[in-house]
This record gives sequence, C-alpha cells and structure tokens, in this order.
Amino acid sequence: MNNNWSVNHNPAYWGNKKLCYPNVPKEHAKFSESVVVENIIFVSGCIGKDVQNYRDVPENIEDQVYLALDNTRLALERAGSSMENILKTFSLIRDLSTYGQYRKAETEYYEKYAPTLIRKPPSATLMVYPGLALPELKIEYEVTAAVNREAQDWDVVYYPEFWGGKELAFPHVPKEHPKFARSQVIGQLVLVSGCQALDHNTESVETMDFKEQAILCLEKIKIAMEETGGSWETVAKTNVFIKDSRNLKLYREIESDYFRENAPPLSNKPPASTTFIVEELPREEFLVEIEAFGVAGGGKNNWSIEKVAGESHRSSSVKVENLVYFSACNSVGTLEEQINGAFDKLHQAAKKSGTSLNKIIKTNVMLTDTKNYNTMRKLETEYYQKNAPYLLENPPACTYMEVNAIEGDKALFQIDAIGVFDAE
Repeated sequence: MNNNWSVNHNPAYWGNKKLCYPNVPKEHAKFSESVVVENIIFVSGCIGKDVQNYRDVPENIEDQVYLALDNTRLALERAGSSMENILKTFSLIRDLSTYGQYRKAETEYYEKYAPTLIRKPPSATLMVYPGLALPELKIEYEVTAAVNREAQDWDVVYYPEFWGGKELAFPHVPKEHPKFARSQVIGQLVLVSGCQALDHNTESVETMDFKEQAILCLEKIKIAMEETGGSWETVAKTNVFIKDSRNLKLYREIESDYFRENAPPLSNKPPASTTFIVEELPREEFLVEIEAFGVAGGGKNNWSIEKVAGESHRSSSVKVENLVYFSACNSVGTLEEQINGAFDKLHQAAKKSGTSLNKIIKTNVMLTDTKNYNTMRKLETEYYQKNAPYLLENPPACTYMEVNAIEGDKALFQIDAIGVFDAE
C-alpha cells in the first residue's frame, strides 16, 4: 500500500452557498459533502430535504427516504463513484414505528438506482434518536462507499448475514424486513454491522438480561471478524449503542471481563470506542447494540494496526494503515467549556497518534439539546481558526444527532472522529 493516501474534500452546498467559513456565518452548519481517502468515500449524513431548492420537508417518511437517498446518490456521483459502491450505512430515524416503511422505501430505491445492493446489501446500523438537525426531519442517512470496487489492492468482499436460514437480502426477505451484510471488507478494512442479541435461528430475543445481551453482541463481532480472517485483537473501533445510560458502567465491566477471557491482549490495549445513548434500538427488546471496524487477515498487504493508550477501557485512537479512529471526546463545565474541552481532547489525541487536527476527515457530533446547535457550530469554527485553519475551507464530512445523554457527568456535547495519518 502507498504510505501517502490521497485525500479530497468535495464541498457541500445549500442553495448556492458553499458550507464552509467564511461563506456562511460561524453559527451555520459547515461540512464537506464527502471526503475521499484513496479508494474510500465518507459521506456526510444526508437528510430528507431538498437542500438545493429550499423546498419544504415532506411530511411522510417514504418521501424523506427518497430525498435522503437522492442526496446520497448525487454526493457519490460527484465524488466519482455511484450508489452501487455503498459498503456501510448508518441510518438515524425519529420513530421506530416507521422502520418497515423506511426499509421498504430503501429497497425500492435500490431496485431503481443500485440493483447490486439488492443482492449484496451494505453493512448497516440503524438507531432511533430524539432529534435531528431540523425538527421536521424523520431520517438521516450516512454512508461509507468505495470509489471503485475493482481498484487494485482494494478488493471488496461481501459476507452475508442469515436469519432463520434466510440471507438478509431481497427477495429472500420482504422489502420491509431488515436487509444487511454481516460485514463488508474493502482492502483490509472490515465494516461490521450493528450486532444485537437476536437469536438468528428463532429471530427472537431469548433474554432480557443486559449482561447476557452484551455478551451475545460481543460474540457476534468475534464471529464476524474471524470470518474475515481477523479477530477481536484486530478490532480498531467499536461504537456501542445503549438505551439506558445507567447501563454504561455495567457495559464496560462486562466488556473488560470478556476481553480478559477471550482476547487477553485487549485488557491492556482495548479498541477505541464511543458510546451513543439512543432513544430506541431497531427492536424494543434490544438493550444494547455494537458495531465494529477492524482489519481483516490474509490480505496481500497486511494492513497495520497501532493503538495509542487512553482511558483504561478504550484506546485514545487506533491507526489502521493510514486511517485513524478516535474514541469520542467530551469534557466538563459550562456548555462553552465542554465544547472547547472536547476539541482540545481531540486535538491532543490527534497529536499523540502522529497526525493533526487538520487531518480530521469525518466527525459525528452529538448534543443533548439541539437548541445548542448554533453555539456548537460557532465555537467549532473559532476553534478551527486557532488550531486547524485547513478545516475552515475543507471541513470534515459530518453527521449530527441529538442524544438522550452522553457518557460523563452532566455532559452536553461529544465529538467522534476519523482522521488520516499525517506522513509528512
């Protein structure tokens, strides 16, 4: 692999305004439509709104899904790719009761514009959040994709998931049914779908004990990674989705015990990790869900994985070849102190990993109250002015979500990030 991966920011526009500073005010949203890193595209969360023509947001979920997917398809085409090359989706919906409608609309859209995804669906994670960037939004849709599935040294491999003996792809299951891969691999980067405590034979949840559900999720990640030739020891990053913040401490204790028994090296060098406190998971019975990113085994190029120490239960960052996955950063104090403190932590984590804040290419930003959104964007811009001026004109791809709570006492803001290694 080339030690210097190319990076290209594709600007986002709302109407005729490029979403970077000073084209829009400090308190306005600022992000790239997508960022291309060598052969991987990170697309910002796409909403169910026509952002070019300022049309009203449609009221029904199906029309919003179509608009979000239209925005995604156009973003991929402008990045030199196509919807056929989507490898991972992260879907945010406001109401669990619309899940079937969302999946049906998504499948019908794929039938028209991306038939490959009907037979070989992406890895996927879907969560229910209390708020998105606008109160009328019902859906936000974020994707990771390949520029070219056939690029040399960037083989794309699909690992199917099965429930009740049926592959989770259309037409094996109905349009409104979940459809996703167990994992997708590009190069040697593994993208594992969100894992829940569902018994894949009975298609039901057999336990309502949080510890038992968490262990089932961790075991499913182990199975998925081993299928690619990797293992828990080659997991770089986990995202943990929990409904009840009171289970956060318990989850970390369960995870620590699991690593001690099943992957002892992780007791001292765990993956990077971010927790998300969500309104609901894809089924009401689910108490926890975990997705993972890691390194496959058996490849021609043997991608490197290097961990930088952080807290006892997670690494500060993990370098995967030329990508850097960071644990989420938050802080304490007033809202302003928390936002600046979180960016300080990310800034320092980037330095410790051997890169810089200027090399951040993807963020997830979370607030417990969307009323603080403009303040957050203003402080973010001012922080970049002082510490990462490159990001003013080349902001990261970004997805925003309102969450019920954030790990940490009285935390109001959290930032999760991916960067690239600064080899210069």
